[in-house]
Amino acid sequence: MDVFEAMSTCRAIRYLKPDPIDAALVEQVITAATWAPSPGNSQGRDFLVVTEEAKRKQIGDAIEQAMASRVAKMDRPDRTHRLMLDGTEHLVSTLKDCPVLIFVCGKKIYPYQAPRESFIWSAIYPAAQNLVIAARALGLGTVFTTFQGSAEPAIREALSIPDDVYIGCMIPMGWPDAKFGPLKRDPFKEVTHFNQWQGDLRTYPAVDG
Repeated sequence: MDVFEAMSTCRAIRYLKPDPIDAALVEQVITAATWAPSPGNSQGRDFLVVTEEAKRKQIGDAIEQAMASRVAKMDRPDRTHRLMLDGTEHLVSTLKDCPVLIFVCGKKIYPYQAPRESFIWSAIYPAAQNLVIAARALGLGTVFTTFQGSAEPAIREALSIPDDVYIGCMIPMGWPDAKFGPLKRDPFKEVTHFNQWQGDLRTYPAVDG
């Protein structure tokens, strides 16, 4: 699949089938993730792939217990919020059945003489983006989540993640039970400034606080 087609149709897929994924495909998407840039080519990111059923259930149950009631109560003021939160509610309740959970992690290692936390995310998120685009090209569904934050102690214990390892995101991956793209995004002319800031080119939604 052409990379532009993959990127322009790479919807967040929160409805995933429980069908298994071949290990070769998992290796392929992780390999693509390793090609992403990182500060000073420090490559300060690792990928914790969870396929073992007992561990997936343990993680899924912990996240569901922490999140299910909270997500169910969240306001759905428009179609966008309704689709996102309904999908999130479904994913939380079926996470334990997702065939692959990928945690993109990193350590504070760069710059070498004075490591800073900000550079962890500069390594983790480009890798995670490569991963989801590669998965889309292979027909696999993924979604960025920070679900791990709701049950991090239980997840760290279940997966033996050391305290000095930061968990950037958790990416459930499976064969999609929903359709890909096309994406709806603000157009080029409304997000691009040439040579100087030209004022707000678009209207932002009101945000409280």
